[in-house]
Amino acid sequence: SSGINAEWPLRPGVFCVGLVSLSRSEVLVLGGQGLSGSATVEALLSHGYPVVALNDGKNYFDYESHIAHRIHNVGCRRRAIPLKDCFELQQFLKGDNKISAVVDFTSSTGELMEDALDALSGLNPDVYIFVSAGAIYDVVLESDQPLKESDSVRPSGSKRSFYASNNEFGDKMLSSEETLIARGVPYVILRAADLVGPRDTTHRWWQYQLWAEHFTTIGQGFPIPNELSAVPFSLSTGDDVAQAVVKVLQRKKINSVYNIAMEKTFTLPNLLLELCTHLNKEKECYANYNDDIESYYLYPSSHQGILSVEKAKSELGFEPSLWQSVLTTTVEFYRTGKALFSNEKDIVLGRLNKKEKSTDCDSALIPLL
Repeated sequence: SSGINAEWPLRPGVFCVGLVSLSRSEVLVLGGQGLSGSATVEALLSHGYPVVALNDGKNYFDYESHIAHRIHNVGCRRRAIPLKDCFELQQFLKGDNKISAVVDFTSSTGELMEDALDALSGLNPDVYIFVSAGAIYDVVLESDQPLKESDSVRPSGSKRSFYASNNEFGDKMLSSEETLIARGVPYVILRAADLVGPRDTTHRWWQYQLWAEHFTTIGQGFPIPNELSAVPFSLSTGDDVAQAVVKVLQRKKINSVYNIAMEKTFTLPNLLLELCTHLNKEKECYANYNDDIESYYLYPSSHQGILSVEKAKSELGFEPSLWQSVLTTTVEFYRTGKALFSNEKDIVLGRLNKKEKSTDCDSALIPLL
């Protein structure tokens, strides 16, 4: 259920002696280093929200120079230990901190959501924003296209576990949503489609971009399972998620769910052709269609179709990103990233070479870079 729409009471502002401007309460971000997380932190800062980020402190891409020095960082490896056992977090919670909102990118299971809600219960934020995923629609009853927020009803009885097996990630994310709603805290859930853009720690786009840039050397067509070749899907950007978070705070929405995505829709062959065309490689690129659903492919992670963003546009004033701008920005970030982000580049090359070994592709990609 998408709950009811409501607004939270306005929290009194805190005036700093000797300063002219009003100091806002802080926003606690769980995560904040990846594609949508770093974009959200950047957007919060640009709109005047002080940010506290709880994460493992890893320096993905340019997080250290771009974000970390501008916020209050609280270190915690939350997948290794419960939040209640994180020393830095407990020290922070003992302080006189006014947290107006929590933005959670990391509670990807019901258990992790329970852990976060228990550990942060004393903060009493005005809203708890959970960034979920469109993959949840793979584990609910089928609905007409495009998928609306209300199309998130699990089947009952024995069918529940059968549907849950369709997408393990989606099942876990929906469990997180259900746990958050059941706890009775003021919430907003943002369901993002597959993400594209700079600073993607899944490295999906960069793998395809490197493949397209060196297509002749690799000598292998993009593998595309026949079963997915015509499946339409949506994409989101980090800026889409960031914009939605800021608008939730500005419009003081609670107890609602919003799909967040671009309005342009894709199929996997269409997406790869758009990439190759942008790189002026459309005459070199080709697809290798096959019947193996387990073959190498990176999009989409959800197979139930496209997301409707009409509710977010109507209630939040959400303005989806424009694809051509996203494509240009994303390609340029990873093009220049080959010289700037050696650790991430090595991860991408390692995954491509692993793929090459599994398909007997030419392995001459690494010497070129």
